[in-house]
Amino acid sequence: MLLDDSDIRKLLHSIALVCLMCFACAIALEYLPMPYLFIAGLCVLAAITAAIRATRPWVKAGYLNAAVMISVLAGAEVYFYEIYFVDEPPREVEYRLIGESPGRNSVITSFDYHESLGYAYHKRPGFSEATRFKGRLLYEVTYSLDEHGLRIGPPFKADPTITPTCLLFFGDSFTFGEGVKDEETLPYLTGIKSNNRYQVYNFGFLGYGPHQMLAQLQHGLVNEVIKCTPRYAFYQALPSHVSRAVGLEAWDQAGPRYMLDKEGRIVARGHFSDERQPGFHTALRRIHQTLPYYARHSLEKAALYRGLLYMRRPIESGDIAVFTGIVDESRRILEQWYPGIKFHIVFWDFSHETDPTEIKTIEALKSIGIPLHFISSALPDYGQHRERYILHPADGHPNSLAYDLLANYIADTIVKHP
Repeated sequence: MLLDDSDIRKLLHSIALVCLMCFACAIALEYLPMPYLFIAGLCVLAAITAAIRATRPWVKAGYLNAAVMISVLAGAEVYFYEIYFVDEPPREVEYRLIGESPGRNSVITSFDYHESLGYAYHKRPGFSEATRFKGRLLYEVTYSLDEHGLRIGPPFKADPTITPTCLLFFGDSFTFGEGVKDEETLPYLTGIKSNNRYQVYNFGFLGYGPHQMLAQLQHGLVNEVIKCTPRYAFYQALPSHVSRAVGLEAWDQAGPRYMLDKEGRIVARGHFSDERQPGFHTALRRIHQTLPYYARHSLEKAALYRGLLYMRRPIESGDIAVFTGIVDESRRILEQWYPGIKFHIVFWDFSHETDPTEIKTIEALKSIGIPLHFISSALPDYGQHRERYILHPADGHPNSLAYDLLANYIADTIVKHP
């Protein structure tokens, strides 16, 4: 059937409108902080316009139903952005090698696979991170790494006549020092405030949990790095480390898996991803990792998608037992390998023991007898004036002031007075 001039003009107009909408959507994805609300608005407007112009009732009804469905999805996007992620709003993060252009944006895919740890970053001289919120740059920081892939510590001049002593720090981004300069991290400042008497090693990294600490010890990743006698080891623990320790987080599916055996001992069981779990979330995370960078980058700008990707089940008592067992086994190995070492836990009690899961986690840690230090003691007004100690209301990582005061606490109450 041949088209007349009128039909051809309508077809060309439709193609032009579709191309214009695609261009507008691409611009929104690149530059707008909440692009999918803009895209949803365009689609609703297009569907309503099409419904008005339609002559057949069933076609008109189809366009109107499409407009309603898109509006519902837009409402869900607002809910996830403003309510579900209210404590940790979605941010845009870009990592890049020093001297290279910005690259990947998610911990899920930004770093190298590591057989023992799940993922790691071992490329000198380091990398940079640029973090934005609603299009505004919050910070851009360069992370300097040593020859072992660890964030650098303070200067240390060893006496060649004696074996140097050192401090070991384990943990996640709070230990690594996400968002602050090299000289503003907790390990670095603790070394300075201890009068540079100790060589400092920062084994923390973005998104890590206690299972990476244990894997670092079991697989010799600590032994092969340090050339000293460790006097103190510090593990910065967050309540969220319980979920990380049992593989509930999307970014660490290749991480080392530990379980409790029948005798209650911690045993290694490969990686979290070795045993493929059924269900929508597992499939979504697996598919997400296979997507090209731009597709992942664009999808993660949707708060609804991020919510589905990072959603997990509630913490159970068995999870806390595994978490505690991992921490205790790390202590046992440290004390076995380095006689006289003192292992301490610095716990970020965000809720000041009002959250039931946090309370149970603290009770479990107290039960294994490891010295436990609370942020509420080191930073007494943290609960009332949290804004003083974080990078930004949209980014709850500690700032340089928090690390400085916490380093004072460690140097004055632990290291200087054993």
